[in-house]
Amino acid sequence: MYVDVILPLALPGLLTYGVPEEDSASVKPGCRVVVPLRGKRLHTAIVRRVHADAPGHRTDDYLTLLDEAPLISEQTLRFWDWMAGHYCCGPGEVALAALPSGMRLASETKLELAPDADDLDETTLDDRDFQVVDALRLRGALTFKEVGQLLGVANPAAVLHRLVEAGWVLSTEELKSAPRRKAVSMVRLSERAVKDERWLSDALDELDARAPSQSRAMMALLDQPSPQRGVPMAELTRREGITTALFRRLMEKGLVFTFKQAPWEVPSEEEVEPLAALSPAQQQALRSTREGLGEAGLVLLEGVTGSGKTEVYTHLIHEVLDVGRDALFLVPEIALTTQLIVRLRRFFGDRLEVYHSRFSPRERTSTYRRVAAREGRGRLMVGARSAIFLPFTNLGLIVVDEEHDASYKQQDPAPRYQARDAAAMLGHLHGARVVLGSATPSLEARWAVQSGRAEHVRLSERFGGTSLPEVGLIDLRKAHKQRAMEGHFSKALLDALRDTLASGKQAILFQNRRGFSPVYQCRTCGWVPDCERCDVTLTYHKFLRDLHCHYCGYRQGEPQQCPRCGSEEVEAKGLGTERIEEEVAALFPDIAVQRMDLDTTRSRTGHEKIIRAFERGEIQVLVGTQMVTKGLDFEHVGLVGILQADRMLHYPDFRALERTFQLLTQVAGRAGRRGEQGKVLIQTFDPEHWVFGHVVSHDAEAMAKAEMQERHSFGYPPVQRLIRLILRHRDPHLTREGAAALAGRLRSRFGGRVIGPEEPGIARINDQYQRHILLKYERSVDAGQVKAAMQEDIAAMRQVDRYRPIRVIVDVDPY
Repeated sequence: MYVDVILPLALPGLLTYGVPEEDSASVKPGCRVVVPLRGKRLHTAIVRRVHADAPGHRTDDYLTLLDEAPLISEQTLRFWDWMAGHYCCGPGEVALAALPSGMRLASETKLELAPDADDLDETTLDDRDFQVVDALRLRGALTFKEVGQLLGVANPAAVLHRLVEAGWVLSTEELKSAPRRKAVSMVRLSERAVKDERWLSDALDELDARAPSQSRAMMALLDQPSPQRGVPMAELTRREGITTALFRRLMEKGLVFTFKQAPWEVPSEEEVEPLAALSPAQQQALRSTREGLGEAGLVLLEGVTGSGKTEVYTHLIHEVLDVGRDALFLVPEIALTTQLIVRLRRFFGDRLEVYHSRFSPRERTSTYRRVAAREGRGRLMVGARSAIFLPFTNLGLIVVDEEHDASYKQQDPAPRYQARDAAAMLGHLHGARVVLGSATPSLEARWAVQSGRAEHVRLSERFGGTSLPEVGLIDLRKAHKQRAMEGHFSKALLDALRDTLASGKQAILFQNRRGFSPVYQCRTCGWVPDCERCDVTLTYHKFLRDLHCHYCGYRQGEPQQCPRCGSEEVEAKGLGTERIEEEVAALFPDIAVQRMDLDTTRSRTGHEKIIRAFERGEIQVLVGTQMVTKGLDFEHVGLVGILQADRMLHYPDFRALERTFQLLTQVAGRAGRRGEQGKVLIQTFDPEHWVFGHVVSHDAEAMAKAEMQERHSFGYPPVQRLIRLILRHRDPHLTREGAAALAGRLRSRFGGRVIGPEEPGIARINDQYQRHILLKYERSVDAGQVKAAMQEDIAAMRQVDRYRPIRVIVDVDPY
């Protein structure tokens, strides 16, 4: 017996190992095994195939079978196969993206005791487990090999995996991002107090008479929505006169039970509510979506901003969960999960789980195992694009919210997948239905409708009858000529902002560039500081008082004088979110301003804190990048201001106009979602541009028709398919030469379908020079044959010794 395994490494294919005789009946596809690589290093691998076909070379047996039952379902393995084939990467690269680090330990991995290990129950450890935990307490860290020597075994993988999954031990990768938080102290009613109401009533009467402080603590617990499930102790001890000592006495009397729990497992405080009532328009959309899913299995739900698409989703999700199947709800940004979870938790309670990259590896490992556990109970998973890799076995529905969003495209590392397209394939493999939702659908989604692969459902009115916001254009050419500017704000925008704040409403200001200023320049000689490793200027961050490269992370201090001419007249130029925040604070010193961009939301709870403060009215003006444009629902936003709309229009990308329309329409949709009509003001030097006309009229369909004509004329997606080849090397001459050689090979096979090689706008990133080659091909052509032929040419180019060091990256559907 042999197994073909997937190693979570950047390897081109599968590796074959022998099966130890004792495992011949128990090893199955989807199980994890520990395998030796090159005779020395040990790795965790996933079994893809079990067979009796002897390979034509000597094979070693794998060392340990880690799972009694398959951890990865067959549908998930088939999804991995499709991902590797479609996006031209190795199956190991897919596994590397899919598996949390706690599930893929290797022999060089360093292991340490988890920060909260002291809060765990040692009685669950057997002798060997305890031996490892005790050694880690004494020595701080051990390698895989050292644990083996301690236990007197060659392969300690089974013990280590058990300790990692139980939360006792963290790998080096996990420790880099693991939150050093102690478990939350919880308290709940005892089993007897829950089951015997008369006994509980008598006990409460006795406390009233003899221990009034304990009685108050008990009543505080009973006032909580779910005292039988558990309440964080901190929630109760905030009340005057209630301490943890009171609950210790209540536990001695058998009334309560105290325990510790991981912070991410704390149950929701809110009771599950019935689903929200739908408006007539939403009811019609729900019926049409059900019918469309029944016919095609794929539906595009196009609903204007504020139309209540989420309520339609919740009804569809409820139907799926009720029959015991799982649902997956994808959102483009982690920021969106904050508001969405609060809304969905009210309807689905603890059946809702969250999965995204801001969770620690331990949390992701725990969630991954729960999804793989096949409990038979329908659950709702909410997450960003990486959630498509969860090992579902009974998936019934996938919702891709804001399906047009560019954040669904993974850029680096491989697989460079488009989560919207991957979700459609995942649904097909599971027999699940897929809903794509957006107010500004992508041309790809519209193409799927036109080609008959998807049904189209429209929701064309806002919930509650609220009007779409009034959109106005401010001509910056006139404003500058008339000296009607104050800083980067036109007088018209400032007047509207004053009126909005005076009426008690809130405002959102959008600028799609973070930092204080994109350029720092000497006024005497024109010197501009550039990144040492990339061909880009450094962005000035005033809060940190230094200059950053947003591509490689290089930093340098704020210059006090010009290094070229010695002048002290160096100043920040241009506009970023930090500068807007500063200008608004200076113009309106009595109001609270907050910035929401990558710099202010790096922590796991950064998004949540800002969004909740804005919802509570603690912030009057929210300044942000595209994070504020997507799906957020705020009740009191009366004005949205867009400061530099032109920059997006002129980005060198065939999707620039489509993306500009989508961004402007989405950020405009944050205004006036309740009650009064909102107002949107767009500052631009080119108010006559036809894209702005469609934004003002809220006409997504006319915009899509105009863009589709362009795509037909020039043969760009979705009319044709596109693959981008990126060649990288530290030597610019070798990169140029290798790109020309590869393009020549491809052109001899594909002819005029090959464009380039060309030097991209940013030719050097992190000391790696780049050249791009585009391959266009018709949708009628077999994509598998095109990719196979392309990879043959890449392999042939790399056979030349001179070109072997050049890295070739294949990016399928690079948009």
